[in-house]
Amino acid sequence: MEDIQTRENIILIMRKFYDKLLTDNSINHFFTKTTDVSNHLEEHFETLATFWEQALFLKGGYKNNMFQKHLDVHQKSPFNQEHYQTWLQHLHTTIDENFKGENAEQMKTMTQSMATIMQIKFSQ
Repeated sequence: MEDIQTRENIILIMRKFYDKLLTDNSINHFFTKTTDVSNHLEEHFETLATFWEQALFLKGGYKNNMFQKHLDVHQKSPFNQEHYQTWLQHLHTTIDENFKGENAEQMKTMTQSMATIMQIKFSQ
């Protein structure tokens, strides 16, 4: 199994990850009711790919404030501990099913850090 190396690899992860999220009734409402992400997934995947290219490969190009975007969702429908754990489980499983290596491990570490920071900031 190879490591995450390209934008296409990231988009593959996001597609498979969102397949899991959208079929999980404990979390899918964030994508189908709280927001309309499920109505424009391909555009969302491109945004996510740009974010992860910047985070993993230092390519630049991501201009949004990821934390603010998630805070806006949290204010409409609060995230709880189970939501963070479900999100991480689905993402980490998706990465592990498809990739192995330094970038794959880095992506999992970064997502764990992001979830932890969101939990701290959003609970204040």
